[in-house]
Parts: sequence; C-alpha cells; structure tokens
Amino acid sequence: MKIAVVGGGIAGLAVAWLLSRHHEVTLFERHTQPGFVAHSVAVDGVRVDVPLRVFYPGYYPTLMQLYRALGVSTEPVSYATTFTGSDGRAFFRWRNLRVGGLSWPYVLPQDVAQPRARRIVHGALRFNRRAGTALARGELAGRSLGDFIRSEHFSPDYVEGLLLPALATIATCTTADALDYPAEVVARYVSAGLNRQSVRRAVHGADDAAARLQQGIHRVVCNAGVQAVLHDAHGAQLHHRDGTVEHFDHAVLATQANQALALWRTPPADMAATLAGFRYRPLDVVMHRDPQLMPALRRDWSPVNARVCSTQDRPESTIWVNAVQPALRRARPVFQTVHPHRQPREDLVISRAHFERPLVDVASQQALQRLQHLQAGGGADRRVWLCGSYADAGVPLLESAVRSAYTVASALGGLRPASSR
Repeated sequence: MKIAVVGGGIAGLAVAWLLSRHHEVTLFERHTQPGFVAHSVAVDGVRVDVPLRVFYPGYYPTLMQLYRALGVSTEPVSYATTFTGSDGRAFFRWRNLRVGGLSWPYVLPQDVAQPRARRIVHGALRFNRRAGTALARGELAGRSLGDFIRSEHFSPDYVEGLLLPALATIATCTTADALDYPAEVVARYVSAGLNRQSVRRAVHGADDAAARLQQGIHRVVCNAGVQAVLHDAHGAQLHHRDGTVEHFDHAVLATQANQALALWRTPPADMAATLAGFRYRPLDVVMHRDPQLMPALRRDWSPVNARVCSTQDRPESTIWVNAVQPALRRARPVFQTVHPHRQPREDLVISRAHFERPLVDVASQQALQRLQHLQAGGGADRRVWLCGSYADAGVPLLESAVRSAYTVASALGGLRPASSR
C-alpha cells in the first residue's frame, strides 16, 4: 500500500520505519529535518539533543526494543538531582551509585543535615512503599495524585520539595498539573525500576536514531507544506501548500492531537470530539553557558538541578549537559534549562526552542480510552490513523510515542520481526 505519515517526531519516524518494511511509505515533516532532531544543536562540535532525551529500561521497553532493532547503542548516565529554593541554595540532594546497568539513589550525611531534608527522605521511602502497595491492590484507579497525597497525609516538605517538582520536571508540566495526574500513572512510573535502574541515553544522541530510522523509509520530505488531510472510502488525500494533492491508501497523523484535529478536515464527529479532549501546555527550553542558573555553590551542582520557587507555577530545571554527555566532559560548562524562571545572559545563549506537551489527567485518560476504542473498531474503511505520545497510556514520553507507533503499524501490517536495515 501507499501510506503517508505526517510528522517526523519519534512516533512518526518509528511508524514510518515499521511500515516501510512492507509498504511504500512517505514521511512528511514541516521542519528542515525530522522533528525528533529538529532542535538539536552543535556545541563544541558535539550534537546535543533539545530537549535532552534519556530513559530507563523498566519504563521504556518498547523504545528499547526499537533501539535494539536499529542497532542504536545506549549508555548509562547519572541523573542525580539537586533541589534549590529561589535563593539558589540547596535544600535537598540525591546522588547515584551506579554499577553496570543498575543504579541506586542515595544521600550523604551532609545531604540530610537539615530536618527538612530528613523529612523529604522519609516521605520518599513512605511514598514508594505505599504507592506500590496501593497499585498492587488496585486502590489507585480513578484517583488523582493530589487525592492520594491528601488521603495518606504525606509531609508537605516531601510533597512540595521533591514529589511535585520531580514529577513536574519529568512530565514537563505545572505543579498544579502534577497534582491532577492519575495516581496510578505515577505509581507505575516509580514501580517500573526507577530506583534501581540506570537512566540511559543513546550514545550518539537522537540524531543517530533518526538517521537509522530514515534509512528504512521509502521517501522523506522535509520542509513539507501539508495543509489538509481528507479521506473517503477509497483512501486519503494530502493537500499541500503549493496546491498539489497526493493520494494514498492510508495516512498516519503522527502529530499532536490538536495539530491532527486542525489537519484532518473530514474526521468522524466522535473522533473530532475525542481529539479535542487532549490539552497541551507550552514548554520553553534554552541552551546556554550561564552558570547563574545553576545552584549558588559549585559543590552543589548535579546533572539535574531543580529550582523550586513558590511564586512560579512549575520548577525551573537546568541540566548540566557536561555531566550527562561524556563527549562534553572536558568542555566549557554548557546547560539546558527547561521553563526558565530567569533568563540567561543573552551573549551566553546558544539556542531557544518552544514545544507543547500533552497534559495527563482524568479528562485525557477518558479521551485516550475513546481514541483507542475508535482506532481499534474503525473497520476496513478506516483511512486515517493517529499516533504520538498522547495516544498511549502512561507519562507522555518517548515510550508512549513509540508504543502508539507499534499499535498503528500492527493494524496496517508492518510488525513482522525485522533487524536493522
């Protein structure tokens, strides 16, 4: 079949690669290169992902499966974290003890010298234990994280100083959004091995994975101007900015839900209503060399540094790239700040990027269930398919994006085992 895939993020690249093993696939990307690497930058001759992409195997089994099929090498990295207040002074810090593929968080005596830090450690141990038990007993279904926190009376020091800032950093959402997260989703993330598996990254970054995926795709069109997608019982039509129309047997919209809704001009009413149920939050990422956005004391610097400020709706997260990317270990300090509270000096800015990230709450969970039901029951006349990080369960990260790609590829006959091409 002739299949169009619109969107070159990890979901679009993955579904196009999977389907290209059995069909003629064209990938359309609006940027000059696939969206998965569209914002990557070169720093001292080394490509740096924007945003940085890391994962741990327990929560990312489908991504690991894809990377193994592609021959993408991965390596463990430290994602130890320092938490500071608005004054830049550290109030809590956890470190990593890494042995092979295993990793255990730990604190040193100086890390828990203050009562607040000790209450945070106690709260973390208790949350892990209670969340795991509640998940196993099926007690978290339909409950928000905020509801679970209140019912269990967790310490405010732990909730406001570690739990919510950590979740808001991982899910790139506001603190209020973190409270609305389904408790079951958070518990599954924590229980999948977060406290014993090393965080990993692709050795050669997202660029390597994107290049390997593109090698298997029949045709890749960047700077594409897809304006609209229409469908009928016979196929899907892509209308381009220059007025041309291309005809395909199927089209896969590997975009955000709101972008898919804008592109798809003839969706069934129930599908249109479902796509409208997914909401997004803006996200800014700046690459820079300004150490003023790091903890005040150099000895408190960690690979990840979260600034928690009561006047801000989410933490400011600054990644010390040199500590995460081995090729830059000896380079001048370089940082990646997500949702900056303060702006780095302009002469120290390397790049700026703007994204949108899907929210996860009760409404999105309901929309996801409807979406999966509609896609599974579309029948033989279904011509437009949807995938992306929003289109599968869990925290909307690389794993859910790739899992949704496998689901669509399976429906369209592209999942027989194959090695890297």
